[in-house]
Amino acid sequence: MPKHNIYQRAADDTNCGEHRLELQWQRESFVTVAVTRWAGEPADPDPNREYIDGDGSIKSPAWDGRIIVLERDQINHLIRQLRNARDQAFGKDE
Repeated sequence: MPKHNIYQRAADDTNCGEHRLELQWQRESFVTVAVTRWAGEPADPDPNREYIDGDGSIKSPAWDGRIIVLERDQINHLIRQLRNARDQAFGKDE
């Protein structure tokens, strides 16, 4: 089951890793998006603390957040809104 994490950058443009957006999907089944934060000890995030549970889902005892399951039309709407937000915030790509 593919999964992609996008970590929040710190003000100095480094990867601070304390917050992340998780994108996970299973072919012809589902797509989930989650916003999570590091809730484990020590204070430095360790993405290797994740493990795959017996039911095939990815578990992480140290990451906490909210997950939403999206349908195809919702994903298309999100993509359009992200493009619009990006263009307004940073200008259009050429």
